Amino acid sequence: MNNLKNLRILFLEDNLVFAEHTIYFLELYAKEVIHCTNMQDALSLFHMEQIDIIISDLKVEDGLALHFIEQIRVDNKEVPIVVLSAHKDEEFLLKAIPLGLTSYEVKPINFTDFKSLLNKCAQAINSKNLLLIKDDIFYDYDTKSIYKNQEEILLSKKESLFVELLIKNKNSITSKDDINNFIWENEIMSESALKNFLLRVRKKVGKDFFYTIQNIGYRL
Repeated sequence: MNNLKNLRILFLEDNLVFAEHTIYFLELYAKEVIHCTNMQDALSLFHMEQIDIIISDLKVEDGLALHFIEQIRVDNKEVPIVVLSAHKDEEFLLKAIPLGLTSYEVKPINFTDFKSLLNKCAQAINSKNLLLIKDDIFYDYDTKSIYKNQEEILLSKKESLFVELLIKNKNSITSKDDINNFIWENEIMSESALKNFLLRVRKKVGKDFFYTIQNIGYRL
């Protein structure tokens, strides 16, 4: 599950004093903050870099951020976008509604509210990457981890491949041949190796995570 420490933020702000203080704050939580002072540079960087969250001032040196957001949304409908402004601009808000802003904030914003806002962005990203398997068990395709009761369970490469194979075959049965071909590849999968492997998965996630269909295979 993505947390703030895994995320990269594109920060569009032309007030250098405000930018310096905000970047210092953001870097306490995010993996990286990329700062731009104009929309042209920000748009170029967005297309060249992996950007998880955009935070933009309403007005920057080359115009109104609405134009920047419109261009972002042509190719990306999902990246969380937060707009900061010195005052509320009703006309901007009306035009921005179809663009799906995560939030519109009036400066100054205190650190507690700002951190809550960042967490909201991270949760929005998580909801797109997590797959509910059953009950309170989720699989994160990005981190290759299981989340059970909101706690992360780390998986080995083979274990994550097995989980993804079960998900892929959720409406059917995963056979031993499927496991051998998809997970073991060129290695030798003995009966004892498979048995120990399945025991490890059940020990990590729970004995009812998957079911054994006698002499046939396994399924969620």
